[in-house]
Amino acid sequence: MRLLISGGTCRFPRLCYSEALKYSMRRKTFGKALCEHQMIRWKLGEMLRQIEALHDCNERVAFQYKSGVPDSRLGTQAALLKVMASKTFEYFAPGGAPGFCGASL
Repeated sequence: MRLLISGGTCRFPRLCYSEALKYSMRRKTFGKALCEHQMIRWKLGEMLRQIEALHDCNERVAFQYKSGVPDSRLGTQAALLKVMASKTFEYFAPGGAPGFCGASL
């Protein structure tokens, strides 16, 4: 069940990231695109880092599950994966994407 929860949670951050990236390319501030500002690039990079880390953990646990690793060994990893998915989801949830000028994505 934990694996299903984390897998479902992985989609929302990816959607938020793609919308935030589109928005940052479209929006202009101080004569240049929002994505050209250093802090915005850092935020986009941090978002992508969290998404990729979650995706990697999902893939590893899913592979172990498919390979027949016993539940007694998989339970701890699935629990940690669920915590990671919750933390990632929590990072993205407050407004779709953190720090994008209060824009509702």
